[in-house]
Amino acid sequence: MVDTQLNKASSFSFELVFPVMPTQTELKPNEEFVLNIYETVIPGVTLDILPQRWQGGVTNRASGELTFEPWNVNFTVDSDFKNWRVIFDWFMFVNNNKNKYIDLHKNYSVDATLKVFNNFQEHKFSLFFVDVWPNSIGEIQFTYRDGEQILDSQVSSVYDRYEIREYSVL
Repeated sequence: MVDTQLNKASSFSFELVFPVMPTQTELKPNEEFVLNIYETVIPGVTLDILPQRWQGGVTNRASGELTFEPWNVNFTVDSDFKNWRVIFDWFMFVNNNKNKYIDLHKNYSVDATLKVFNNFQEHKFSLFFVDVWPNSIGEIQFTYRDGEQILDSQVSSVYDRYEIREYSVL
């Protein structure tokens, strides 16, 4: 008999948490930065295929390197623009220090955790992104034509990899 779960996954039960940012712009020491996101994806992963030639011209395929797609996150800008400033200052920190840290991206990257909850707001698992840093920040559109509008923006990040970590209650 197959166990059927009636508690379906929903697309609105998640939270994005960063540790202290490299710039410390708007955060106190040892304070986490929780970005109020409203949309993200679990990025795709590709396993490269390497052709290998064998005797008699037969080609065999072997697995190569993993490639993780960029991670795109849409977030609501808070009324003080604090969350957008933290991301923007981090982005500028990466840009201003790129020549100093050429291959040492660990000097401007951080780990991030995307916590996933079920419909009852129970923490089910987390995606742990290793060595994340922003490579683009989206626009913020100001307008008064459509009445009161919520401001939002996007950030696209690169990272080394992500891991799935199961949540367990002690």
